[in-house]
Amino acid sequence: MLRAIFYLLISLLSVLSVNSYAENTIQKLYKSVDKTVVELHVKALAEPVAGQVNYKATTSGSLGSGVLMSKEGRILTAAHVVDKATEIEVIFADGLKTTGHVVWVDSMVDLAMIQAAEVPDGLQPAPLAKSGDYSIGEQLIVIGAPLGVSHSLSVGYLSGIRDYGKLPVSNVVPKFIQTDASINMGNSGGPMFNLKGEVIGIVSHIMSKSGGSDGLGFAVSIDTVHDIINSEPSNFSGFIPFLLNEQLSDALNNPFGYGFLVQQVIPGTLADKLGFQGGHLSVMIGRVPVLLGGDILLSIGNYPLKSVESAMKVRQRFAEYKKGDQVVFRYLRNGVEKRTSWIVE
Repeated sequence: MLRAIFYLLISLLSVLSVNSYAENTIQKLYKSVDKTVVELHVKALAEPVAGQVNYKATTSGSLGSGVLMSKEGRILTAAHVVDKATEIEVIFADGLKTTGHVVWVDSMVDLAMIQAAEVPDGLQPAPLAKSGDYSIGEQLIVIGAPLGVSHSLSVGYLSGIRDYGKLPVSNVVPKFIQTDASINMGNSGGPMFNLKGEVIGIVSHIMSKSGGSDGLGFAVSIDTVHDIINSEPSNFSGFIPFLLNEQLSDALNNPFGYGFLVQQVIPGTLADKLGFQGGHLSVMIGRVPVLLGGDILLSIGNYPLKSVESAMKVRQRFAEYKKGDQVVFRYLRNGVEKRTSWIVE
């Protein structure tokens, strides 16, 4: 009997010791990486309101997170946090507030890069894990601003790895990391760390029936982060497009049978500087809200915009342009074909 009690005490002490070690590990990890996490307060072009036909560009506020990845102020976040941003306020853990602007956006994998105007002195960026350096079952942490509660920590496990189809005109096969760590609105764009303090993912979305965390959160994997960065994504041009097929082109009296119907133009971007116009009539095509009345982009730099694949080719070409190159944009406005040129700055 005494021996059984002795072994029970030993077992309890072992469990307490393991839990204490885990807690200390998480506490130390949080303290070491939290300063690299930023809160993003974003003003963005608002979506059309259902039932409101006449659309006027207004802004609405939203909240997201990001992680510092360079001493110069480059910050990784989710594309849907900043892809329509007109203003970005970056708030660091020490309280420093500064502005940010979008460098590039890849909406197909929900990843974006922004540039902060200022970075706290001495702040070291978060290290990025190597591609594939993660596995199902390992413990991880997520830091962000869920529901506006700054620098909140959630702990969980890597519960799945999800592959998506290869991107058009690319060798990139996006991978998403699934986790049971609690993720809510405001976590989007924030980092997912392994226990070594390395970023293994950028929080993207949740699957939920309730609208809150149901234990199914997803982050863009570090493999995909490296793939996109190494592909030298082109600078953000500021177009929010809607791809037209032949049937929709006929309905809009577009004789070319293809093109990108410009939905919105982000102020201060290349699209805005070149004078392109977005739509002003809000309609539903099936279940998809679409803005009509904007310009229809036909080609950029001699590349016709007939498909997602052709748009990807244009994006690749954008990354190759050099200062002084001339790029011609061909488009329709009110049924009249027009052209405008951009001299690469």
